[in-house]
Amino acid sequence: MQQIASGVYQIRSISNAYIVDGDSGVVLVDTGMPKRHGAVLGALGEIGRKPEQVTAIAITHAHADHSGNAAILSRETDAPVVASSLDAPALRGEVEYPSPPFLDGLPFLLPLYRRMSRVESVEIDNIVEEGRTPALPPDMQVIATPGHTPGHISFLLDRDGGILLVGDAAVATKKGRARRGWMNRSTSTFDASICHIAEYDFELAYFAHSRPLRGGASQAFRQLAASIR
Repeated sequence: MQQIASGVYQIRSISNAYIVDGDSGVVLVDTGMPKRHGAVLGALGEIGRKPEQVTAIAITHAHADHSGNAAILSRETDAPVVASSLDAPALRGEVEYPSPPFLDGLPFLLPLYRRMSRVESVEIDNIVEEGRTPALPPDMQVIATPGHTPGHISFLLDRDGGILLVGDAAVATKKGRARRGWMNRSTSTFDASICHIAEYDFELAYFAHSRPLRGGASQAFRQLAASIR
């Protein structure tokens, strides 16, 4: 685990998860791959927090590497789980998880993906969207970033000049540039989300599967947006 900003911690793994600590309690953003709940609970202990101090579990989108421990962590913490309305049915187990965009051209891999994406369903206690963030702290904003999944959302924290927890809406390169990432592809919906992110101001951007952007992160997204308009 690594502290990345004031009260914000990254639990590093194949798919990064985040702890947002504040005066009113703790929010978990994504939960990592299945069977990694122990790492999340251990990270809480490292910062002197107990499971019962978690006030919300926020899921960026319905893929197993992000929601893999949501159900068990919800039981361990008794915290509400929040997600977007469009991804909630998959998280609840009512429909199959959406496949990542890169599989659109590789249909023969879909059966394997379906098997790998089977995780315990979880009840979604609160639906969040831009301007409506029940169970989340006042300094945590939801940005709608569909494309990777129909209801993908990112979270913008009003701390240290702005911290965007991007999820899978983009990646960062070694040269400090924002990119769609190999798991995504250019669509009108996805590209509109990139342009939407570029409307906000934030210094830091942290992703699920890449290195962060530390300093001038929103400018990196504006450069990406300019290249796809």
